[in-house]
Amino acid sequence: MKKKLLGTIMAFVLSAATAVTAFAASKVGEIALPGSMEGQFKLEEITKESYSALAEKAPEVVDAILAVNAGTKTIESIKELAPELAAQLEGKSALGKFVELSALDAAEKSADGKYVVTLSVPALSDAVSDVKILHYSTERSVWEIIIPTKIDTENKQITAEFEDLSPVAVIANVDSTKAADVSNGTSPKTGVGSYSAWFFAAAVALGGAAVVCFRKKKTAADQQ
Repeated sequence: MKKKLLGTIMAFVLSAATAVTAFAASKVGEIALPGSMEGQFKLEEITKESYSALAEKAPEVVDAILAVNAGTKTIESIKELAPELAAQLEGKSALGKFVELSALDAAEKSADGKYVVTLSVPALSDAVSDVKILHYSTERSVWEIIIPTKIDTENKQITAEFEDLSPVAVIANVDSTKAADVSNGTSPKTGVGSYSAWFFAAAVALGGAAVVCFRKKKTAADQQ
């Protein structure tokens, strides 16, 4: 009976650890792809090396993206490269880093030839408003603002249509009185971050229980 219990505990610990690892792997720049999107699209971290090709023809774009991701410049600084978007960028904050969004072979397009993508945004809460997506098209060499077709604050997801895919950042107006929720990428509601913490805590607790159970059994055997 004890062996069976120990085996069950260890199986749960391994399962929880795997779940946390899998979530961490799919999370890039505090933005992630929900399960329904995996297999169709891919998110990748933007680095100087991964954007070497773009840096050759538009170094100012790569420098701006990396600066925003590093926190040395704000999302509003993009208006220096796209003055036509100055009004829409005014007062905006990034709800995560710029990430590279690309389509896989299984990705499907809508009837009008656009990619329909849903993104998980942990920082999405009642602390933000006027949520939009800032996108740089590497195909058309242009910055653009994309208005989401759906914003699901409760599930922390937004859906938008893209003509083509490349660097994207989710932007919004942030209520300064609730800024802590946004900076932490969480809100008072249960979010993806809390699930990871719960799994980790459960894994540690049950792992400890397994060790105690094993030691008690070993001690009893030694005394016999």
